[in-house]
Amino acid sequence: MANLSVVKKLSHLHEEQKVGRSYVEAAGLRLLRGGVTEFTGEHTAGKTSLTLNILSRLTRAGEVCAVIDLNNSFDPCSAEENSVALENLLWVRCGGNVENALTAADYVLQAKGFGMVWLNMCGIPHKELNLIPKTYWYRFRTKIRDSQTLLVVTGNRTLVSSAADQAFFFDMYRAVWRGSGRFKLLGELQVNMNIRKPHMVRPEFRQIETRFADE
Repeated sequence: MANLSVVKKLSHLHEEQKVGRSYVEAAGLRLLRGGVTEFTGEHTAGKTSLTLNILSRLTRAGEVCAVIDLNNSFDPCSAEENSVALENLLWVRCGGNVENALTAADYVLQAKGFGMVWLNMCGIPHKELNLIPKTYWYRFRTKIRDSQTLLVVTGNRTLVSSAADQAFFFDMYRAVWRGSGRFKLLGELQVNMNIRKPHMVRPEFRQIETRFADE
């Protein structure tokens, strides 16, 4: 991976602060910069596909993004196949340690200059996630307020709670298989997206269909 530069000139940061709150457009959603967005749902629900779509849009536009990978589940090959510009991506592997993941997220958000930070909290037992103090999420939200950073938190269940500016729950309701006989190919996953905090969502957008979901 090429050298990554996340340092912005002070004058540029001042200009960003003057712009005010803006949004990232993805799959019919308007995701708030300077806010916390939470995607929850079970395995194969489509959270990863949507998040990779957002990463692709931002990194291809030249923005530096970060993945805080709690369970070492991020796949750079899949990301590249989804048009994520890896040269603009910082990947932090946390080896399943919740404390390391939260500390890494804290440092990355404090460093500023990232277009998006993805904190992937999937695949960890609920009993460990229950130990996370709610104050972490409010601190993260405070750190990025009035910035151009979008913080996306993904998990199997709600973690951010009332600290989230936007929250969406994904639910797979049908798998479409192609071919015949014993061996078939997964052609399509159809997913419901339930809006828990609907800040700036198109009124007609209540269901998405995604093909070859990776998660």
